[in-house]
Amino acid sequence: MIKERTYYMNLVKVLMVGSDLSVKGGMTTVVNSFLNNKFNNSDINFIPTHIENVGAMKKMLFFIRSIFKILGNLISNNIDIIHIHLSERGSFFRKFVVVIIGRVFRKKIVLHLHGANFKEFYNNNKFLQKSIRYILLKADSVIVLGDSWNEFVKSIDSSINTYILRNSVKCSNEIVNYDGINVRLLFLAVLIKRKGIFDLINAVSKIKDDIDLVNYNIKFIIAGTGEDEKDVKSLVSKLGVDNYFDFKGWVNGRQKVDLIKDSQIMVLPSYNEGLPVSILEAMSYGMPVITTDVGSIKDAVKNEVNGILIDPGDIDKLYLSIKELIINKHKWDEYSRNSKKIISEMYDQDVYFTKIEGLYNSLVKVH
Repeated sequence: MIKERTYYMNLVKVLMVGSDLSVKGGMTTVVNSFLNNKFNNSDINFIPTHIENVGAMKKMLFFIRSIFKILGNLISNNIDIIHIHLSERGSFFRKFVVVIIGRVFRKKIVLHLHGANFKEFYNNNKFLQKSIRYILLKADSVIVLGDSWNEFVKSIDSSINTYILRNSVKCSNEIVNYDGINVRLLFLAVLIKRKGIFDLINAVSKIKDDIDLVNYNIKFIIAGTGEDEKDVKSLVSKLGVDNYFDFKGWVNGRQKVDLIKDSQIMVLPSYNEGLPVSILEAMSYGMPVITTDVGSIKDAVKNEVNGILIDPGDIDKLYLSIKELIINKHKWDEYSRNSKKIISEMYDQDVYFTKIEGLYNSLVKVH
C-alpha cells in the first residue's frame, strides 16, 4: 500500500481505523488517499471496523474480528499513534471502543471527524453528549475539516485539542471546457434526501419550462446510488424530466475522473456536509460549483468567485443559479479559473500530507 519511502530512524508507526474500503462515501476517499500516499516518516497500517451490504450479525462479527486485529497490532507492532476516522451513529460507538483500547495501551489518539450529520447527532442525543465530549477530550488531536467545524467542537469543550485540516485532492493539469451550448451538470453523491437530490429534480422541472434555455443542450449526470434511488427515479418520471437525466450509478477511479472531465458544472444542494471531497475533485479540474452554505463548504466555494452558494431547500434559487451559469459563459470562465486557483493554493494534497506528518511527528516528538 505504501511504496518507496525515504526511511528515517524514528519512523512513526500509525494504526489507522475506519470503514472498509468497499464502503461508499467521502471517508473512504480520504482513507484511500492516505494509503496511496508515499509518506517520508510514517508507516500506516489500516484496519477497517465496519462493512456494508451484509446483515447485522455479519457486521457485528466483522467488528469483533477487527477489535482482535487492533489488539494484536497494539501488542506486537509497537504502534505510536491510532488515527481514527469518526462519523456519527454506529461509527461513533465502534470508535468509542477503539479510543478506550488505545488509552488502555497509552497510545496517542488522533480523531478525524467526517460525518456531515455529526452536529445533529450530538445535539439530538442529550444522553450521549457526555460520551461524545469524553472521547473528544481523550484524543490528543481532533482533526476538523474547517473553521465552522472547529467552532462546533470547541463549543462542546474549549479544551479539546483541535487541528484544522481541510480535505485535499491532487491538483490536475487538465481543465474542463464549456462551449456555451452543451452543458453537463454533475451530481456526485449518495442518493439520499440530505444531499438535496429531490430539490435538484424539482429545479430541473423549472428548467424544462424556461424558454431562455431551449437552445441549450442540458444534461444532468447523476453519479451515485443510495437508499432513495427508487424514489429519485420515480420523481424524475413524475415530473417528465427523464430526458434531462443520465443515471450512472456509483462511480470511482477512472470512471469518476472521466465524468468530471466531461462535465461543466458541479451541483450539490446538500442540507448537511463537512467538506465534500467531490466538490474539491470537481474544482481541481476547474469546474464551477453550485452548492449550499453548510458545514465547511464556504471555505472552498466562494460565492460569486468560483461558484454560487444558496440556502438548503431554496429550489427557486437553485434553478436560477443553474440558469445563470449556463447562459453566462463569461461568468463560467471566471469561476472555472478561480476554482483551479483555490485548489492549488489551499487544497493541494502534497501540502495536506506534509501537515499530517507534522502532526504525527509533534505527537511522538520526532525530530
